Amino acid sequence: MNEYKGNPKGLYDFVEDTLVDNFLKLARVNLLTGEYEFLKRDSALEEPGYENIPDMYSYIRKQVADGLIYPEHISDYLKYADSGYVRERVSSGERRIVQSYKRKMGEQGVWITFGIVVPGDYSPENPWAVFTWREADMDTIVMVDALHTLSRIYYKILKINLTADSFEGIKVEESEQEQFVKKLTRISDWWRCFAETGNVYEEDVEGYLQFTDLDTLRKYFREGGESLSCRYRRKIGKEYRWVQMDLIPGIEYTHQNQVLILYVKDVHEQYLMEMHNMQELVDNYSRDALTLLYNRHKFNEDLEKMRNGGIQRLTCMYADVNGLHELNNKLGHQKGDNMLCCVADTLRKYFPEEHLYRIGGDEFVMLSVRLSKGIAEKLVHQVRRDLQKENYAISVGIESGMREPAVHKIVGAAELAMREDKERYYSSDSDRRKKRGINEELEKLLTEKKDAEYFIKAVSASFSGVYIVNLKLDTTRYIYIPDYFRDILQDTDFSYGPALSRYVDKFVKEEYQEHFNQLLDYDFLEKELERDGSVAFSFQKIDGKWMNLYILKMEGQGEKEGETIWIFSEEFFKLFS
Repeated sequence: MNEYKGNPKGLYDFVEDTLVDNFLKLARVNLLTGEYEFLKRDSALEEPGYENIPDMYSYIRKQVADGLIYPEHISDYLKYADSGYVRERVSSGERRIVQSYKRKMGEQGVWITFGIVVPGDYSPENPWAVFTWREADMDTIVMVDALHTLSRIYYKILKINLTADSFEGIKVEESEQEQFVKKLTRISDWWRCFAETGNVYEEDVEGYLQFTDLDTLRKYFREGGESLSCRYRRKIGKEYRWVQMDLIPGIEYTHQNQVLILYVKDVHEQYLMEMHNMQELVDNYSRDALTLLYNRHKFNEDLEKMRNGGIQRLTCMYADVNGLHELNNKLGHQKGDNMLCCVADTLRKYFPEEHLYRIGGDEFVMLSVRLSKGIAEKLVHQVRRDLQKENYAISVGIESGMREPAVHKIVGAAELAMREDKERYYSSDSDRRKKRGINEELEKLLTEKKDAEYFIKAVSASFSGVYIVNLKLDTTRYIYIPDYFRDILQDTDFSYGPALSRYVDKFVKEEYQEHFNQLLDYDFLEKELERDGSVAFSFQKIDGKWMNLYILKMEGQGEKEGETIWIFSEEFFKLFS
């Protein structure tokens, strides 16, 4: 560098020559008229027939018309053949404009970075700038290539400048290209016109325009925002589909030159699935798992909304199922569950448009802002009638109010009326009839199985469990069951074999487990019962207690075929000696 010491002109010449060497073409261009003068023109880009092109804008259009530009880059490059577009960007304050594209050079395709450099003394009176063409560096090629790869995924990719209120299309649908890109230069105008011409679903227009407000976006990204997303429904063909717009700062971004990349992609199926899953979560949180009516949480939530919502009228029906506890104890929880589901289905039948809740084990509530107390009473009469055919009964209280008293007072009065109805039920003959009905059902069940005599013996002594097991289906009904084994059955979906295996692993000493495993081979057990009619087996539990198991074959056909009765007792020899 010593040769340039004290010789500024020599240094300037060196810098100028070095910079010029980096470009394939340089042209001085009047942005107003398109008049131009090439300052450098590499022989590799000599294009016959371009000697007498009158202006630079025509020069660019001829390159496209002659097929020198690759089709996917034509729309971007052609923007610079529009003098109005170029002047608009320069007038907005841009002093360096860059666009990469791919063109033919002989038999090869070459990536070119086209640029416009605007001098500091640019003005309407001095409208000259420099147009440059150079081979793109690898980073630029990779970035542009990546963007075009992404364009296969996205409806639209734009490079937008919030500072200049401008845009460059990387990928734009043909209809939008015609409707907006060729007619508009400002991204704010595009966003506004896009929404106003019916491309955005009516209910989403307000949110779309708020999201794309230019001043809001400028402030957000100046304050350090890393990205921004908005979902809305846009017209695609003849239907509206959910799409997502993402705004991400580009590599050129500065607070003084806010360059962003805009992506729009289809998320319709994904969004609908998210909404479906979210609704399922809400429903699961708000609904009773057994009856699928609303649960207590939803009941409390709705009461609060009604209390604050200024409703004109509320009618409340408060119901309690009679005999559920007794049914569970005598015939098992499955029978009790069947009763609750029957009550829920019947309420749904007569109150299809009202809010129905199961708020406790056997308590149901109906809330209505439409029905009067008189109509609710008539419907409840029909509910009682249908349930009576199934040998079920409910106690009911109904209350209604106009504006006042408060919502919780109406519900409280309905609950009190239900309690009074329940007292009348249990103090009347209907209670005894109900108990007799359950006992008759149990007696019928046992008689049909022809195991009444064994059951009578069993109930006269101490026993640990009495089960009716279908060896064909591996199902069980229990006559007597301890709570811990009921829990095991529930965990195994009421399959007897897996439940008994879990019982053996947890409670039976190891030396007796093999015998149990033989009994759980139902083919082996059926042969033993066919030969002897019964199987007797004594075993010791881990806690040292001795137990006895007696298995009897029962006669039956159809669904009853293969049924057996299993009796667990601590006094086996006393019962069956």
